[in-house]
Amino acid sequence: MKARFSQQQLPVKIIQKDGTAYVYICQNETQGTDTYPDMGDGQTTETYYEYDYNEIIAPADAIPLDDIQTHSENYLDYIYKPSATLQERVAALERNQSELDTIFTEVVNETGIL
Repeated sequence: MKARFSQQQLPVKIIQKDGTAYVYICQNETQGTDTYPDMGDGQTTETYYEYDYNEIIAPADAIPLDDIQTHSENYLDYIYKPSATLQERVAALERNQSELDTIFTEVVNETGIL
């Protein structure tokens, strides 16, 4: 994605707070100007800085912060996808098993097989 700023940005900015990493990646800077009418009869011109941009928010221990800092250009399309915890996976399997048990019981009752 592209993002515009009114000031130049660092290529990578990482903020860690309470175990969460907030990563801001700005690559391939281009500079431009925008002109627009101001409140009077004049025009206002402002300089902007546009970047290829990505923002990653994840547990600090779940993403490779050192590699992101060193090779940030490789993370412009990175999307953090948390993996399910063991408890979440077990709960999903138990729900599936319960649904299968219900279907099996219905089939047995309808067909009389067993």
